[in-house]
Amino acid sequence: MATPDIAPTSPTSPTSAAGLSSTAGPTGTGGQERGSPAQDACARPDQDLWAQVVDQWRASGDITEQTAQRAGETLQRFLRRQAALGATRPETFTAEQCADFVHARGLNGRAPEVTTMHARRTALRMAFRTLRELGYEVGDPTVDLVLPPRTSTAARPLTDDEVVLCRTSARLGEAGSASLQRAVIWALGESTAISSEISAIRIRDVDDPEAPRWVRLPGTRRCDPRLGELSEWGTVIVARQIGRLREQRATPTTLLTYKGAGTPGEATAQASVANAIGAVLRYAGLAAEPDVRPASLRNWAGRRLFDAGLPIDQVARRMGCRSLDAAAEDIGLTWRTR
Repeated sequence: MATPDIAPTSPTSPTSAAGLSSTAGPTGTGGQERGSPAQDACARPDQDLWAQVVDQWRASGDITEQTAQRAGETLQRFLRRQAALGATRPETFTAEQCADFVHARGLNGRAPEVTTMHARRTALRMAFRTLRELGYEVGDPTVDLVLPPRTSTAARPLTDDEVVLCRTSARLGEAGSASLQRAVIWALGESTAISSEISAIRIRDVDDPEAPRWVRLPGTRRCDPRLGELSEWGTVIVARQIGRLREQRATPTTLLTYKGAGTPGEATAQASVANAIGAVLRYAGLAAEPDVRPASLRNWAGRRLFDAGLPIDQVARRMGCRSLDAAAEDIGLTWRTR
């Protein structure tokens, strides 16, 4: 369902915006010394600046066209609102302004639903993070913006937009192989693998090392063995990891991502993987959500399969669940009437 447009902040608010830009003109710089191109663009935001953000989303491979369009429309509404307030420079956007937008009522005068507020916040976080990736000196005014939980469950499925945000967040923190390893863990989680399984996956479990699509998941005491399908983003990440391991003379029995001293698949290794997923959620600003846990990633993978038209019994098999009720609970599906 499309997010309803947002009521204007005042009767005199501008009524149009050009693409993904603020309608307000650039502020004067007087005799101040000009900085880098990124700093100049922040001082005089225009359509090109925000178009760069959306273009980066599409070029990154982290995001689907549908998600880019949806987040872009949310960003456009935010920029129109900022223009009405006279706020034209992204580095001066405040936490209060972002919170007001996230909580803004629709044109019908009704308060936004919790899902709508979460979608708005995620779109803003994606935009500010992308600006930083492009070299613009901006923070994240939404970092302390706390919202009510989307559900009352312990580990709700993530949304598509949240998964995109987490993909970009997976490469934050430590540079080099550590961030790649974290991204590989996330990519395997997107295939329905749980943390203990991820720690036990080896190169030989991937169907095609150069263009991987399917991964053999070993199962656990509570989860059946099965094949997990990588996302397009996950295919790129896993192929990159295998190429790096091969450069280090890895063999087919080499573990794909776990490097610890614990036994693969057991408690210590499982905790290491869960901590890595938790770190991604923390970098994405989602760790404080009371209904988000590392299992939310696997539950998103199952929900995505169901929403794509797969019957619940096949979803259960793809997730390794041994009952339909367990699969339905994991993906947040109410399928029984009482």
